[in-house]
Order: sequence, then structure tokens, then C-alpha cells
Amino acid sequence: MARKDRVPRGYIPILIGHGEEREKILVHMEHLKQPYFLELLDLAVQEFGYEQQGILHIPCTTKVFQSIIGIIRKPKS
Repeated sequence: MARKDRVPRGYIPILIGHGEEREKILVHMEHLKQPYFLELLDLAVQEFGYEQQGILHIPCTTKVFQSIIGIIRKPKS
């Protein structure tokens, strides 16, 4: 694997978007257990089923995904 393609430890690559408008984003594994992120995973299952090959693809816009990640990252008061 080329050095630029390496994923940092603790992160997973996720493909976000629909059709030709896709973006590869690295997400920390801690986010995977958050309720909002679990909803995104359910959306991916509804769209693609459990048999996705290769990189995980979540069918939502980058803007929606970044908003959800922002909510997850926000410290709880």
C-alpha cells in the first residue's frame, strides 16, 4: 500500500455521497458506536444491504455527514 493511501491507526475510510458526487472521509472508530452514526449505518444497510464490498459507503450528502460528525464531536455539557 502506498504511503499516501495508508489509513491512520484508529480510523476507517468511508465513502460519502450519491452517484458521481462521492467523497472519501476518514472517521475515528470511536464514532461508530454513537447513536447518530448508527443511524447512518442503518441507512447504508437499507440502500446497499449487508454485502458491501470494499470501502464502506454511506448514501448521504457530505454536508449532512459533517453535521452529524460535528454533533458527535461536541462535548457533552
